[in-house]
Amino acid sequence: LHPGWMLALLLLVFAPAAPAAPSAAEKEASRVLIQTFLKCWESGDAATFASLLHPDLVFGYPGGRMGRDALVSLFSEYRRAKKDIKIYFGDVFISDGKKHCINYQFAATDRASGRRFAVGTGVMCELADGKIIGFREYWDTRIPEAQKQGELPLDEGVVTPWPASVWLRKETI
Repeated sequence: LHPGWMLALLLLVFAPAAPAAPSAAEKEASRVLIQTFLKCWESGDAATFASLLHPDLVFGYPGGRMGRDALVSLFSEYRRAKKDIKIYFGDVFISDGKKHCINYQFAATDRASGRRFAVGTGVMCELADGKIIGFREYWDTRIPEAQKQGELPLDEGVVTPWPASVWLRKETI
């Protein structure tokens, strides 16, 4: 063999293989798993919620992070403190097979005050062994409080990072 061919052969044998792009079926399965998990907030299905969490889960949110057991506990506490929880999915789902991004709006009514909020969020999610192992949420923490105080509209059901009716007002640009 020519020395150049030998080098090419060695590179093919020992070079790390590029990861294969996920199939449409794999992407869809990931999307369904993540949406099923999120819909548990709405349905109150604690068993399914917990079953979709990997033991080594890291859940990150603005201002903190927690593990699996803390998130399961938070789920129960939150369901007691809030009512009429509704999840609205946006039109974004991006997946490279390892990381998955999805957008949605989370709406709920505080049982004690009766005040409602609806906040759009984006999520970066990672799966392992068919369960959620990494879940990072990105949302503006000021929105729910401003909505509860009547300072911002709910615009419930419209999935945007900021209430849609004030999203691009000329006085805020």
